[in-house]
Amino acid sequence: MERNDKRKGKRTVTERVPAAEVGLPSYTLEEAVAYVVRVKRARNLKERTIDGYVQNMQYLIDWVNERYGEAASEITIQDVTVDMLREYVLWCANDKEYYGGHPFKSEYAKDRRGLSPASVNVRIRVLRTFFATLHTEEVIDRNPAANVSLMRQDVDTVEPLTDDELKRFLKAPDQKQWAQWRDYVIIVTILDTGMRLNEICSLEKAEVDFVRKQITLPASKNKNRKSRVLPISTETARLLKQLVTESAQHFETTFVFTTNYGEQLSEKTVQKAFDKYAERAKLGRNVSPHVLRHNFATMAAENGMSVFHLQKLMGHAEIATTRKYVQLSSESIAEQHKRFSPLSRVLRRN
Repeated sequence: MERNDKRKGKRTVTERVPAAEVGLPSYTLEEAVAYVVRVKRARNLKERTIDGYVQNMQYLIDWVNERYGEAASEITIQDVTVDMLREYVLWCANDKEYYGGHPFKSEYAKDRRGLSPASVNVRIRVLRTFFATLHTEEVIDRNPAANVSLMRQDVDTVEPLTDDELKRFLKAPDQKQWAQWRDYVIIVTILDTGMRLNEICSLEKAEVDFVRKQITLPASKNKNRKSRVLPISTETARLLKQLVTESAQHFETTFVFTTNYGEQLSEKTVQKAFDKYAERAKLGRNVSPHVLRHNFATMAAENGMSVFHLQKLMGHAEIATTRKYVQLSSESIAEQHKRFSPLSRVLRRN
């Protein structure tokens, strides 16, 4: 019986001829960001931290789209090189519009170009973490950000307010207006506790103990995931109690600081108000809640608080971070020199 040969009339391959090296399909930049977000969520990172990754990577994506035009759609995560990242870093440092895209400062210093070294370094750190994650997860076979160096920056980047500036700033809110009086209470609370802005905005009534005069911030709200107990002065306790009492007359809310229609206060609202008060006080500089946090650290240190206690109050994992917040005034340094100068001691003996 005759068998049919299925190979008859067809091309048969016997010896292998290797094809050129082929690469697996790669993620687009947007897909890579989504991948890293899933990894970070699986590691239980805070949403605030994850939002920072997304926002900073979007800056890179926007730059790629502007820099490469129509060709940008063809760029995958595997195509990103160290030269491309360095070009992006230089653009941030020299050409980026200073407040471009800012929700309420886009017109401020609109002719200024280039971000500060501190701001550029934030973006570089995100790039490093982002590409290191992709490399560890074997999404990319090389890490283009591994050799991207941080920019050198001055250590003293935030200058606290002087006593005179602070007094003028405290007088700026019109305490006859409910929202401005609320802002005054925020200023006092930060100066008394050193709380971060996000901690202020998320502070709930149950976290304030008016009997013990302390605020307890749960680990879930802290940057380093450790709970923190903050003593408050009698004046701060009184102001917070008054604010909570007045708010309860109008709103049902668990939050201490709210808008004038009862919603949780946003960080942008506070920052915008602080800019208005700085202008009203004729300080000639921007004042953010972060500046007041530096004021708390500096003034507490000048009043004799140990750096170890200060570290605990500010919620820093490393004491080196706390030291960066303390910017001792020239007057304080002169006073300490007068008290402890070895020469003065020798002359007094003589």
